[in-house]
Parts: sequence; C-alpha cells; structure tokens
Amino acid sequence: MLFKDFDKVTKAEWLAQVTKDLKGKPLESLNWEIEGIEMTPFYHSEDMLGKNPIVDDRSDNSWEIGARIVIQNENYAAANQQALDALSKGVNALCFVLDALPLPILPTQTELITLLEGIQLEWISTHFVAKAWKRLIGDFIEVIHAKGQNPSLVNCSFNIDNNDFINDVETFKSYVSKLPKGKFFTIDVTNETGLTESLAKAITEGNEVLESLNDHSFDLSETHQLIQFAISLDDEYFPSIAKVRALKILWQQVLTAWNADLKIVSNIEVHLTENAQSDDENYNKIKATTQAMSAVIGGANRLYIYPSDSFKTENGTTFSRRIALNVQHLLQQESYLDRVVDTSAGSYFVEELTEKLAEKAWREFQNS
Repeated sequence: MLFKDFDKVTKAEWLAQVTKDLKGKPLESLNWEIEGIEMTPFYHSEDMLGKNPIVDDRSDNSWEIGARIVIQNENYAAANQQALDALSKGVNALCFVLDALPLPILPTQTELITLLEGIQLEWISTHFVAKAWKRLIGDFIEVIHAKGQNPSLVNCSFNIDNNDFINDVETFKSYVSKLPKGKFFTIDVTNETGLTESLAKAITEGNEVLESLNDHSFDLSETHQLIQFAISLDDEYFPSIAKVRALKILWQQVLTAWNADLKIVSNIEVHLTENAQSDDENYNKIKATTQAMSAVIGGANRLYIYPSDSFKTENGTTFSRRIALNVQHLLQQESYLDRVVDTSAGSYFVEELTEKLAEKAWREFQNS
C-alpha cells in the first residue's frame, strides 16, 4: 500500500515530460545500440505487457561457489591439496580440468583416488572437463564406492563430447542410473564472443543433444535434466545480466517446442575467464566483482571467478585464488544477492533487453 496516495503515470505522460526537458532535441537522440539492438533510456511497465516471464525452479538465488583446478604435469596430489584448500575457504563446487593433459591420458582409478582424497563428495558438487567419458565416469563411480559414499547423492557434471554417448548407449544409461544427480551434457560456449551469437549457439547445441537423445529412445521428460550450460560474460554489466536471463527464456522455448509440459531445471554455470582479463591484476580483481554481480543477478547456478593472474598461470597464486573466492563470499554474506530470485525483475530496461536478446538469438537459432 506504499504508493496508494500517488497517481499512476502513463508512459505517454513520462515521454511528454522528457520531450519538454530536451528543449527541442529529438527523443531518439538518446538511443543507442547493443549488438544492433536499439535501446532507449526509458522503459515503462507498459512495455512489459505480454512479455515472456522467466521460468525458474529455484526458491532462492543461491549459487555454488566454484573453484577451477587445472591438473598440471599429472600432479594429482598437488591438485588435491589445492582442492582441499579451496574447500576450507568456502568453495562448494570443484571443477577439475583434465583436458589440459595430452591425449590419450586420463587419470587412472588410483590417480583419481589421489585427486579426491579427503573430499566428501556428497556435500559438494564435483565437475570434470575431459576428452573422453566412459573410463572417467566409470572410475569416478568406483571411487565414490571406495570412499564409502553413495553415488545417488553426488552432484556432478562432465564437460565432454556431447554426442559421444551414442557409441555405447547401454553403458551411458547405466551411468545415468547410478548418478541421478549428474549432468552428463555440458553445452560449453565460454569461448564464444558476442551476446546473441553465443546464446544462439548454446540452444542450437542443446537442441542437438535433445535430438540425439530422442533418436536413441530416451524419455526427454527425464533426460532433458541431464543438460547444463557453461557461458562466459564480458565487461558490459546490464547486457551480461540480460544474457543469463535470456538463456533461460530461450531454453524453455526449446523444451516447449519438444513437449509443452517440459520445464527447465535451471543449471547455468558462468565462467569469468582469463580471456576477459587485462594485464593489470588489480584491475582484473575490481572488474571481476561487477562481472560476478551480473552473473548472480542474472540467475547463475554456479560461478567460477578465475584468479586475477590466470592470464599468466592457469591456477593463479594462492593469494589471487583467495581474493577471487572472497568476492563471492561478499556477494552472499554481505550483499545478500543469494536471497531473491530474479533480482532484476521490475527493472524494465533489463527486462526489455532480455526480451530483445532472446528474440534476436531465437531468429539466429531458427536460421542455423
């Protein structure tokens, strides 16, 4: 009832006042473009009528604080120590990058035990970036058992060749049944530049996975939940927020086209990569904060802030890793950005930009 004593003001009335204040300067002179999309500095609730709502299954805006660990020189013991240090500092999502190793090297089961030593896998989420899936996932399940833990309680994901499962469908099905919380398909567009191009590619690749699953008689009402997205963000604050939000709208449209009853299980991880860094480490620390805000306000489920010196060394220094983690702690524990779902809803500019990005990306998807 806060505004009951104030009369509603229409968009036409606002624009009339703006035109008056411009003193003859055309209203259109204030417009600008974002990737060919024309935006104005003024939007109103009237612009939101009939727009697509964000579909989200979340009860709050909490996200997983991620740490990315690149295995170097097959030193799994060192990677384990880095993982344990990250966990002690508040990380709850570990991403082990194995594809930096030359093919065909993958950790043996013994090496995987070393890598995961002392880690309670049921309490966190564990993620792997690798070149091949069958031996890795099979060994991972065996290691979970060897640790006396329950695979059905383990949240995990695998960033591998998204269509390689068709070479052994039965083994893949057995892995899915043993790891029901697993995400077996990661649509990775972190290296894509451009807002709409990366969004269009994300849903194109996601749709290709759905086609492969459908061709092999999988029930999409269950298996669409095996898909997650990995995206990156740049320095543009509001467009980055809109990018995360638009991906949710677009993916829901894809699922609805397959089956009107399908609803997205939101799973978007954001990587603030070294590709967006400058050679000034202090500047990288500062801009990582606003990039992280864009990610979580947009509704990311997992966030990896790469250390400010990762452009020099992939894992960064102990200090730079700690600062990267502290950014996420501050956003949760002091700014409380984890408490409100779709924080930017009601920001008509962000909502309009979200809609226009989604519309342009959808056209590119249809034409691909």
